[in-house]
Amino acid sequence: MTPDFNAFYLEGLLLGIGLFAAPGPKDTLVIRQGVSRSPVWGVVAVCVFADIILIALGVMGLGSLLGTKPGLVAFLLLSGAAYLLWFGWQRLLACLRNQSMPDTRSNLTSQRGLLRTAVILGFANPYAWLDTVVLIGSIGAVKPVSQQAFFAVGAMTASLVWFVVLALGCQRLTGLFRSAKVWRLLDAGVVILMVYLAGMLIADFHRLQRP
Repeated sequence: MTPDFNAFYLEGLLLGIGLFAAPGPKDTLVIRQGVSRSPVWGVVAVCVFADIILIALGVMGLGSLLGTKPGLVAFLLLSGAAYLLWFGWQRLLACLRNQSMPDTRSNLTSQRGLLRTAVILGFANPYAWLDTVVLIGSIGAVKPVSQQAFFAVGAMTASLVWFVVLALGCQRLTGLFRSAKVWRLLDAGVVILMVYLAGMLIADFHRLQRP
């Protein structure tokens, strides 16, 4: 490997780890699957694939284009906040109704529904676009053209490493999640996290509106 490869790949890897390690909707889906001993690797594959596609689009120029469209970025921020609040509301309802603990007797229909949910969280979640296309893409797009691919691959590697480690780590916690009470506590934590992330997006929106 050349020094340039090391430098740009490492930069993309570290940036990606810093972003992906902040829990979001996709992470909570992987966590729920992992600790419930349900099939998790299909979800991991969808999450990583979505990040790869969005990072590639961002580095190829979409991120820079969005950076010149403050109105569109504002729409993404508010859409992301609304989505996160909706997601948190669903987990709050499950917690209040004592429906947090999943049924591990999966069937083909539930698995298809799970993968559809993973696709929605991966591609239709504005929060994911802000991280991958806008942030990673904008930074990668200003790198030398010959080194952009190395930077992008570094960020993609971070997504792969993060979700694999997250899934493996959660599978080791299955014994802890045999109680419905623990599942309710997990959902309560997810609600708090979603409200916090939505608040961050709303704060970013207000900063964007300042002259």
